[in-house]
Amino acid sequence: MREFFIAVFSFLLIILFPTLSSASVSVPYKTETLTADGNVIETQTAYVPIGLFAKGTEIVNPEDIYIDQEGYIYVADSGTKTVTKFDNEGNVIKVYGTDVLNQPMGVHADRNGDVYVADYGNQKVFKFQEDGDLDEEYARPESPLFGKNAPYKPEKVSVDKRGNIYIIGESANNGIIQLSQDGTFLGYYGANTLPPSVGTFVQDMITTQRQKANLFMKEPPASGNISIDEQGLVYTVTSGTSWEAIRKLNIAGGNVLPSDMTEENNLVDISVGSIGNIYTIGNDGIIYEYDSSGNLLFSFGGKTNENNRLGLTMQPSSIEVDEVGRLYVTDREQGNIQVYEPTEFTTVLHQGLALFEEGYYVESEKYWNEILRLNSSFGLAHTAKGEALYKQQQYDEALKEFELANDKGDYSNAFWEIRYRWLESNLASAFMIIFAFFTARFAIRYADKKKNILEPARRKTKKFKSQSLVKELLFLTRFIKHPIDSVYYLKNYERVSILSATLLYLVLVVEYLLTIYWTGFLFTNRILENVNFFFEIGTVLIPLLLFIVVNYLVSTITDGEGKFRDVYIGTIYSLAPIILFLLPVTLISNVLTFNEAFIYTFSMQIIIVWSVIILFTTIKEIHDFTFWGTVRNILVTLFGMFLTVLVFFVLYVLFDQVIDFVISIIEEVILRV
Repeated sequence: MREFFIAVFSFLLIILFPTLSSASVSVPYKTETLTADGNVIETQTAYVPIGLFAKGTEIVNPEDIYIDQEGYIYVADSGTKTVTKFDNEGNVIKVYGTDVLNQPMGVHADRNGDVYVADYGNQKVFKFQEDGDLDEEYARPESPLFGKNAPYKPEKVSVDKRGNIYIIGESANNGIIQLSQDGTFLGYYGANTLPPSVGTFVQDMITTQRQKANLFMKEPPASGNISIDEQGLVYTVTSGTSWEAIRKLNIAGGNVLPSDMTEENNLVDISVGSIGNIYTIGNDGIIYEYDSSGNLLFSFGGKTNENNRLGLTMQPSSIEVDEVGRLYVTDREQGNIQVYEPTEFTTVLHQGLALFEEGYYVESEKYWNEILRLNSSFGLAHTAKGEALYKQQQYDEALKEFELANDKGDYSNAFWEIRYRWLESNLASAFMIIFAFFTARFAIRYADKKKNILEPARRKTKKFKSQSLVKELLFLTRFIKHPIDSVYYLKNYERVSILSATLLYLVLVVEYLLTIYWTGFLFTNRILENVNFFFEIGTVLIPLLLFIVVNYLVSTITDGEGKFRDVYIGTIYSLAPIILFLLPVTLISNVLTFNEAFIYTFSMQIIIVWSVIILFTTIKEIHDFTFWGTVRNILVTLFGMFLTVLVFFVLYVLFDQVIDFVISIIEEVILRV
């Protein structure tokens, strides 16, 4: 059935709209998409403008547009103070609200053909019958639950399958106003939220609901527009914030889309297509298309200062999509409605998405192959193709696609299957190798006990360990078990040298660089192509050297007993857990899935905490401070590091300005000469 729908869908696009295949048509804007790494890249043209809708009809200031299930198009026009119903060819079918409407801002038509109009000027929502007769007026609710001082200035309106009315009102911060068919106030739905912050968290922790009501609290902005899809899910857009600017609401009014799915804070309208794709438009004329999960597919369009510049708008006010994927955009300033048609590239993408959304991953693979042939950087196509391969149990190929898509969740699932297969095939051999190892170990130890066969090796090992530099480097392991005694020997008996400490600093830098390349894909967000060796080396060495210098200076002022040599050596030896265990944990990350992620994260936390405790103990013993004296010393050291960085930053800015000033003077002199 789904394949039949796709075939009909494609037939309509190609037969009814032959310009669809013209993907190479010149357009006055570029189309962009996101790669799997989150980078914006230019891609094939997704939609081409094909003309103006209802060009011969008087449209003055179109505020909202809506397309019903029969394909009829409704336009709310605040200039003519009417709502006009068109067929899909632009012929006028009916005009609503003559001598009734004042400033119509929003329109919606239900399954029965009744037309709802949000009239900002009259501060009412009007319901007209299909024949144009006024049927109902929804004025300000009289229910005390609505709020005595709550504003009621309807701007947009929508109606669900049950006939409940959803009203977007100006400054309606409490949420979407929900009314029944008889005008009864049902409550507020889907109120916007503020982005989390330390202040709001603390306030929520220490105040009750009654106390919050008495506090002057910042309110989130009100929703700006609304759309309801065929399943009855409510979508909203909010201008003035990028936090949950696009929302898809569940029954409880909670957002099910990612809170940070867009950085745009100027969105004016939203619409939902037949396969669940989300379309939004900003007041800058940019149109955005997302899939049903909130992944960006395309952005295109823009603003113009020229009248009738096809494809660009001056003051976009609304967007709508019909059943075959054509977009309609109203322009309040130019008084027109532009129509955009999907290209062949977009049609193939929609065909793949339609199957993918229904769970037909294998059937959708051919469409994703075509998308990747045209644009190999299209991240969503890699994810979808990976799903198709995963369903066919081609886990190795799926793993590669998920890695290209930067899809860590599905990558983990595919890797789990690969690892499980490997264990099934090799577990017996692995046990045999382990058994052989321990058997050989036991036999060698037994033979050594009888005939002392390992004595030559022990002598060589002992001779190697007795070398001065090797002995100093091996002293690192003593810090793991006995940090206090180790500091005592380091300070009073000079068991280690500047040379060994410097070598360990180099080892730490090398290990850090290796972790960048060797950490498992699931546990890193690094893009290896963007790694700068010098920057990464500075990331390790600069904070350590700054800590050593500032701590020595601070300790000298506060009567610390440690020498610079002691602080320099003690700092790196205190990082013994990191030096000894960082690489093993990093290598282990390559054989783990998200199910065992705690092994990696907990191990890294233990290593870091362990090193911090040893460093604290080392500073305390080197300078002979008390516990609280050491705490104060470290806090002052950190503050001193901050001040040092700040001073260098200020000097850098001043020096940069001086250079620019000198260069500008030289250029001016050269120009005059």
